[in-house]
Amino acid sequence: NQVSAHGDMKEIFVGEVDAASLKAQKSYKGIIAYDLISMIIASALAIYNYQDTEPKLWVYVISGIFLLVSFTLTLIIRAKKFEDTWYQGRALAESCKTLTWRFITCAESFEVDLEKEVVKDKFISRLKEFSNEFKDLNESLNAKTIVLPVITEKMWEVRNLNTLERKDFYIQNRINDQKDWYANKAEFNKKKYSNWFLVIIISQLIAILSIAFLIKFPDSNWNLVGFFTTISASALSWLQLKQHQELKQAYTTAAQELNFIQASFGNVNSDNELAEFVLDSENAISREHTLWLAQKRK
Repeated sequence: NQVSAHGDMKEIFVGEVDAASLKAQKSYKGIIAYDLISMIIASALAIYNYQDTEPKLWVYVISGIFLLVSFTLTLIIRAKKFEDTWYQGRALAESCKTLTWRFITCAESFEVDLEKEVVKDKFISRLKEFSNEFKDLNESLNAKTIVLPVITEKMWEVRNLNTLERKDFYIQNRINDQKDWYANKAEFNKKKYSNWFLVIIISQLIAILSIAFLIKFPDSNWNLVGFFTTISASALSWLQLKQHQELKQAYTTAAQELNFIQASFGNVNSDNELAEFVLDSENAISREHTLWLAQKRK
């Protein structure tokens, strides 16, 4: 998810948390991809049954190397815990984004009539709670980034706008950004799901045809069954990891809910109404994240 803010607000450490989460996600998925590819290559080497000892030995050695690489990558995934950093990073980033938007729009807990120091103390207190809750992430964060100002001038500037100006800023830079992001991601995951499912179907079909071929020609030295079975299993594992169908549904639902909420923004003309509007919107965004987190931890 992108950081939906402008100007100085991008400099708060939420951007660094997002970066740490995305880096861990990329490492986690990259290692799994190499793991699956190593197993596919190992199975590909067993397609032809060599009759001579020397080529057969070389095939066994090379297959063993790729299987060893796959085993090593599996151990790295277990030891590095990239998945935990990925999940916690996004959870912390989303929590900080919601808190920031509540702060600058004078929403719940940060009402417009509160004194500046009171609002500041509340904001910093909540950030400290988040930091303590996700303290395992500290080693993944850039020290130069996390010492930037907690509350920037841009945040105070937006907070000091009048009600209608804050409402317009929130609509343009939070609601519209999130709706577009959700809609694009929903379409992206829909296409990816269809493509990977097609790979699974085709590889399984070829494996079935290969079995039929071996039944008719049992003395053949060619055996594609293991190779395409491995491709099918790897594609299915990748599809389950990416969860394209589940994410497509979650993003579509979030985009629709935000669209319905935005439809009522014309009735927002007071600070109390804006606070309620922001609360409803942030709850909708939080539900998407909560659903995503639950799906990833199944």
